[in-house]
Amino acid sequence: MPPDPYGLRLPTMTDARDGIHRVHGDDGPRVWAELLQKAGATEDLDRLLPVMTEADPVTRLCAQALTIRRAAHFHLSAAQDLTRS
Repeated sequence: MPPDPYGLRLPTMTDARDGIHRVHGDDGPRVWAELLQKAGATEDLDRLLPVMTEADPVTRLCAQALTIRRAAHFHLSAAQDLTRS
């Protein structure tokens, strides 16, 4: 699978953290710390996204955006593989 199909990067924990800080403003660090604690304080986006989808509405939107980006990356990777074969 190509790392960046059509220039779209797979989202990371850094993207998730930056998004939470952006949408929650001054409260971002607290919200981020709570999410990490509930997810088991790991650097694993697969564990964090379900926790985010159970949080407040703004955090749920962040989770949805990251999930859409991940799905788009997966599908674009598959499309890029097909067009190169």
